[in-house]
Amino acid sequence: MVKQKVVVATDSGANLPSALVKKYNIAVIPLWIHFGNQAYRDGIDIRPREFFRRLRERVHRVRTSQPSLGEFLQFYRRLRERAEAIVSVHITGRYSGVVSVARAAAAEMAPFPVEVVDTGTISMAQGFVALAAARLAAAGASLADVAARARALASKIDLIAVVDSLEYAVRGGRMAWAARLVDNLLHVKPMVRVRGNEVGIIGQARTRAKAIRHLLSEVAKRVGDAPLHIAVLYSGSLEEAKRVREEVVRRFRCAEVYLLPVAPALGVHAGPDALGLAFYAEE
Repeated sequence: MVKQKVVVATDSGANLPSALVKKYNIAVIPLWIHFGNQAYRDGIDIRPREFFRRLRERVHRVRTSQPSLGEFLQFYRRLRERAEAIVSVHITGRYSGVVSVARAAAAEMAPFPVEVVDTGTISMAQGFVALAAARLAAAGASLADVAARARALASKIDLIAVVDSLEYAVRGGRMAWAARLVDNLLHVKPMVRVRGNEVGIIGQARTRAKAIRHLLSEVAKRVGDAPLHIAVLYSGSLEEAKRVREEVVRRFRCAEVYLLPVAPALGVHAGPDALGLAFYAEE
């Protein structure tokens, strides 16, 4: 068997469509989703529809966890059989232990080359980084070039979202600092940004419609008339997400547009009625 020069790996937090995973031979290691004492592999044992149904029930405390060192080693060893090197592109290292475990596994794989990239983000923002790297790898690029492409895009990729409340982010422990704001934001729709390993509130609106208009204005400010790569992410109304997608296509020069349900890794913290935009401008 002829080995691929570089294979791109990521975790299920990337929210990548299965068709793209298959097309570009992207390897995906599942995160763990915990409902009380029950653990599920994200995307294998539990899918978004079932996840959000259970999340709304509020019966169990919900949290995520990273794969173990042993799971990562097994994952990388399988990839070693089909590739000469790995670029492993992962969910924000500041808010997850995935990157640190991946780096520990990469060190144990030496001298086999594994480059671990901390995207500083989550969901399809992370997915776009993995996808760009995989496209370059498919064209036969070197390990150094594929890793450099991933890091360059990670430095500018954006994820913005409107959430129904900060309750889930606070309960999940990823925005514990925001607990003091919850009481003040009870009657507004918070808008958040994830970028460069930072999560912050970028505004709030009295209505969801105003919040979505604000998100689209943020995209316009960042992108201008450059070709746009964007994913519309939803954990609530599909019809609302379709309308937003239509508006995106109408307003921007879209190089590619995806409409995707929010994966559980983000859904734990965003909650059931979030709508997000992961995007970057083509240079």
